[in-house]
Amino acid sequence: FAPYKWEALFARWPDILAAFGMTAAISALALVIALVLGFVFGVFAVSRFRILRALTRVYVETVQNIPLLLQVFVLYAVFPLIGLTIASFWIGVIAIGAYHGGYMSEVVRSSVHRGQFEAAKSQGFSPVQTMTLIILPQAMRIILPPLAVQAANLVKNTSVLALIAGGELMYFANSFAGDTSYYGPAYVAAAVLYFAICFPLSRAAAYLERRTGHA
Repeated sequence: FAPYKWEALFARWPDILAAFGMTAAISALALVIALVLGFVFGVFAVSRFRILRALTRVYVETVQNIPLLLQVFVLYAVFPLIGLTIASFWIGVIAIGAYHGGYMSEVVRSSVHRGQFEAAKSQGFSPVQTMTLIILPQAMRIILPPLAVQAANLVKNTSVLALIAGGELMYFANSFAGDTSYYGPAYVAAAVLYFAICFPLSRAAAYLERRTGHA
């Protein structure tokens, strides 16, 4: 932690900002994917069609029971063998988004009941009206607190991309530490920047829990 080591680190501030921006971009896009998958499979989970319920269970059990790191490596190493090459950025977005989508689908499933669809249909609501006027407004109130928690976990999980040269914070910290042997400043700086993103999200989750009565 000598001053000259910190000076060497801060001399790389453009690279630090780029890595921070990469982490934020991957997190934001992955969160969008997680939300979309969460809603789709959450609704499938309460569908009256058995095949949709079965498809949901396969998806959820797969992403929840295989480590995220292995899922990233499948996209990074296995897909090129079948002719699919994906940039590290998009590997992160897809893998992390799909991983957290499984958890979000469970949250959505717990907030949606099959009887709501049947009641809406009996009242003459179309499927689109049922989703936009009945299901989504109720679900959003319930999923907002766990969504903030998942967002914080999602940001931290971007660190696994360091193993495939993802260009995010942990990759920068590893690269800087490896090039200079200044491990202390590199990892302390990464920890501070992760904290700067995740702490507000954890506070938001606590606030939303109090507001929605889940505390």
